[in-house]
Amino acid sequence: MKIYLLILCLVCTLSCGVDGEKEKANDQVNIQGVWLAQTESQNGITKNVSYQYIFRGDKVTFIDETGKEMQYTFRLNTSGNPRLLIIRPAETPNDSAAVSVAYELHGDSLKIVVAPAGLRPAEISDNNDQELIICKRKGL
Repeated sequence: MKIYLLILCLVCTLSCGVDGEKEKANDQVNIQGVWLAQTESQNGITKNVSYQYIFRGDKVTFIDETGKEMQYTFRLNTSGNPRLLIIRPAETPNDSAAVSVAYELHGDSLKIVVAPAGLRPAEISDNNDQELIICKRKGL
């Protein structure tokens, strides 16, 4: 009986690890493409925006409303809550401090949360001076 419980615990533990890796891989695949930022809010104040995030491989390009492009490398940390998108400037990836922003990805909807300088987002919201950006996937 004890051996069966031990095997059951081991199988459950291993399957959770596999699901976690699968989920991480799914986010890496599902985040790829062009995302159009639609709104940006902070402390309950919302404004319409029109900039883009383009995810390709392990790179993300941010195009602001003036057309200026900034390139970053990124990796996902799907193990915590909230999940984190860890970015560094592409031109100096080893010399720059990484910045962690939270994200929530559901189908064609992407939420990005940027915390005040020096802080890490605690939740997917625009509370506590966090900036919440709502994006939709650009259609083909």
